[in-house]
Amino acid sequence: MDNFAPENAKVVAEQKELDDLVHALGEDRLFLHKPCMEGTCTTILQEIENKIKSVNSHNAIWVRGSPGVGKSALAASIAAQLWEQDRHVISFHFNRTQSATITTDALWCVVTLGLACLYPSVHQHILNEVQNDKMPNPSNIDSRFKSLIETPLSMLNDVLYKKLPVIVIDALDEYGDLRHDSSRKDNHKGLLHMLNHWIYIDDLRRFKLVITSRYDEFIQ
Repeated sequence: MDNFAPENAKVVAEQKELDDLVHALGEDRLFLHKPCMEGTCTTILQEIENKIKSVNSHNAIWVRGSPGVGKSALAASIAAQLWEQDRHVISFHFNRTQSATITTDALWCVVTLGLACLYPSVHQHILNEVQNDKMPNPSNIDSRFKSLIETPLSMLNDVLYKKLPVIVIDALDEYGDLRHDSSRKDNHKGLLHMLNHWIYIDDLRRFKLVITSRYDEFIQ
C-alpha cells in the first residue's frame, strides 16, 4: 500500500485543485437536450461532421431554424457523435427560463472548466490565475475573455487538430431574447462581439464553434 500512497495523494491534490477552480469560476451549467432519434438527421449530421473535421473550413458552424424544428436535439446529437469519435467536446445550453445562469461569463467559465479538465497546461494556468488573484472581474468582458478563453486556447498550439476541443453552444438566441432588458443589453452585445472575435482572430481559428439558434439579425 505504501507504494501507492504518493500517487493517491497526487490524485487527491489534483481533484482538490479542480474543485477549487469550479468554486472560483462558478459551477452553474445548463446541459444539452436529448439527441435526435436514432436514424434521423443523418444528412445534416454528416455535413456538420465534415465541416468540423476540415481544417480549412470556417471555424464557426451556425445551425439556424424556426422554433421547434429540433435544433437543440441536433446540438446534443453533434456532441454525442463527437464523443463517440473520441473528440473533446465542451457544451453549453442557453435557456431563457434560467436567466440567472445564462450570462456571457457563465458560458466562458463552463468552457474554461472544460479546457482545464482536458488539458493539464490550461488547468495549471487557470489555477495560477485564481490563486494569485489575477482573474479579471466579470464586468470586464474583454479582459475576462482573454484570460478565460483566448490565453488558454493559445496554449494548445502543439495539440493535434483532432485532439482540439469543439465548443457546442445551443440556443444562442434565447440569450438574445434578453437583450431588451437594460441590465443584459451590454452583456449580450459583449458576447456577440467576443464570438465575432473568435471567428476572425488567427490564434482562435483552429477551434471549431457549433452554434444553434433561430435566425436572428444580431447573430447574423
